Amino acid sequence: MKRLRNKYTKDERVRFISHLDLLRVFQRALRRADIKVAFSQGFNPHPKISFGPALVVGATTEADYMDVDLEEEISAEEFKKRMNKVLPPGIKIVESYEVDVNDPLSKRIKAAEYILKVNFKKNCKDVENKLEEFIKRDAIELEKETKSGKKMIDLKFYLLDLKALEIKEGYLKLYIKLKLEEGVPNPLNLLKALNEYLGDVFEMDSYKLHRKNIILE
Repeated sequence: MKRLRNKYTKDERVRFISHLDLLRVFQRALRRADIKVAFSQGFNPHPKISFGPALVVGATTEADYMDVDLEEEISAEEFKKRMNKVLPPGIKIVESYEVDVNDPLSKRIKAAEYILKVNFKKNCKDVENKLEEFIKRDAIELEKETKSGKKMIDLKFYLLDLKALEIKEGYLKLYIKLKLEEGVPNPLNLLKALNEYLGDVFEMDSYKLHRKNIILE
């Protein structure tokens, strides 16, 4: 058995498919490419495929990762070539390489970088200075829905960087860098907290989120 780690992109054409649908897309592509995937043991065997943290529905990415365990001897380059022939438009494997079968993807992922663009619904003066003040707060608390119910989380613990890339009359474009670990909030949680701090200035349903990079150890 061998494990291939694959970096893939998901563009505007497929931005609204869910994480579960994405899993099905890759499973179907593996069958169409006639690639022999390893299966787990037990009463309910399933293909040994693992993904990095799920994206918010509606977001795009140029740097997400997927591991797949194979039962056949196939080079990483051949795997990429055969998969890209059968994957739907909008999804593409851009890098594939072999890793040790005892090297789980979940242990390698440390952080992610995002570009987030959101429209203003009303004027907001001195955004750049207010953004710096927001970052310098001792805590950035927000109520978040979890499996065990609602709880307050401190976004500051996960936030590695936040800065304005572009400030126009109609929109704000942000660079966001977050830790990726258990319980991590998504960039929209951070946007919600920022919107509350600025006084409800954003059109919260009018945004574009792009995952620019996932940082591996």
